[in-house]
Amino acid sequence: MSNRKLYIAGGGWSWLFQRLSGVYILAIIIIHFWFIHYAGNGELTYQNIATRLATPFWKTLDVSFLVLALYHGLNGMWAITQDWIKRDGWRMLIYAVIVVVALVFGVLGLITVISFKPEIL
Repeated sequence: MSNRKLYIAGGGWSWLFQRLSGVYILAIIIIHFWFIHYAGNGELTYQNIATRLATPFWKTLDVSFLVLALYHGLNGMWAITQDWIKRDGWRMLIYAVIVVVALVFGVLGLITVISFKPEIL
């Protein structure tokens, strides 16, 4: 038996997390779609959504979906940037834009999901 160690370098972790986040996102989309369209009473109303979002399970699921979807999408954009943009200055500019977009959408999404109060309206 070989005593090799698993060593992931040169973007290997990024590659692995990209695949794992993609599988998780697919599972969450299927669960979300099933609950929205089949498990409920068929109506997509504010009250039904508010009732679902009032539970910690759904908030946790939505926050994990938000974080992993942002990671998956923006990591993909960064991978494309590394493949196509050769100049370091442009790469760093695009990386800075990706970080700002991640922070803005991450904070806005977290505020929306975590602070949601079903009794409003």
